[in-house]
Amino acid sequence: MLNARIRKTFPPDSESADSDGGFVLDVEFAAPPGVTILFGASGSGKTQTLLSVAGLTRPDEGLIAVQGETLFDSSRNFSLPVSRRRVGYVFQSLALFPHMTAQANVEFAAHGLPRRERRERATALLERFGVGHTAARRPREISGGEAQRVALARTLASEPRLLLLDEPLSALDEPVKLSIMSDLREMNRRLRLPILYVTHSRDEALALGERALVFERGRIVAEGEPHEVFGSPASPGVARLAGVENIFEGVVVSRDESAGTMLVGLKNDEGVASCGVEVPLGRAGVGSRVTIAVRSGDVLLAAAEPKGLSARNVLRGRVSAVERRSSETLVRVGCGGVTWAASVTRQSLEELSIEVGREVWLAFKTHSCRVFDGD
Repeated sequence: MLNARIRKTFPPDSESADSDGGFVLDVEFAAPPGVTILFGASGSGKTQTLLSVAGLTRPDEGLIAVQGETLFDSSRNFSLPVSRRRVGYVFQSLALFPHMTAQANVEFAAHGLPRRERRERATALLERFGVGHTAARRPREISGGEAQRVALARTLASEPRLLLLDEPLSALDEPVKLSIMSDLREMNRRLRLPILYVTHSRDEALALGERALVFERGRIVAEGEPHEVFGSPASPGVARLAGVENIFEGVVVSRDESAGTMLVGLKNDEGVASCGVEVPLGRAGVGSRVTIAVRSGDVLLAAAEPKGLSARNVLRGRVSAVERRSSETLVRVGCGGVTWAASVTRQSLEELSIEVGREVWLAFKTHSCRVFDGD
């Protein structure tokens, strides 16, 4: 188990500072054995958290402990040296030694062992990650996916009690990424160490994470199981990070206490409430500003006006764009000055003859709408 309470202030001219001036990292969390995702926008404090745990950055205040051993305690002015923390760290840049072979890179991490044991451990780890054939090659002579596997092997060579992975898959193409994700899942099942995994990818978070911590401006604003965190975002910011495509500002037009709903007018580009949608009843009163979030996957697309639906929101619009992605197609539809996104399969796109300029209808349920007050 990792327990961490970290507070550190970065001056306005530091790399971690934002456009408004200085940056304050102030987080507290626990990470049990397994993968804990650190999720958030660039500059939200994820990497600085890893650096603090690793001992590469010294917090101003706090306490960091792993398996009951203190790594850092500001109250005692104590900081365990990096070399004694037994923390494995895979940087985004991998940081493999360019002048060393893959074998030598992995052996270097096991420097405390006799030479024969270092060689045997490095060979076994390279084989485990499927890159034994790269043993005699230098980093520039192997692919990005192979280099990532060598970096993971090197990290495990020191037998760490905690793993820190900082966007380890960000520079890889999709097939290689999926393969290494499979390796990471197997590694997690086998080792059951606390693993902090930084990523911008919702797909990676859902595929690998057992817990998720969402960072915003140096704070943790949501935590829990990834499906819960992304399925019920705690704020518009978390909704955006979680990939919710439809996020609109609006004004409460009316409330229906008996039905448990309220009508919200969504603002167009001119700031005028021009598109009305029914949403679950919230605390906001008539005239109050709210933010509405709806996933594109919850929006049905129809080529003709749908009848007899349980969905209370049926909007007529016109297709403004069709974006084909690897696993889905996103159809942008303008409705009353507001542009919605609906996710459809390629087959549905062809069967419905959806193209730019066509008139279509959108339908979604009241309870597909997530309502945030005052944002």
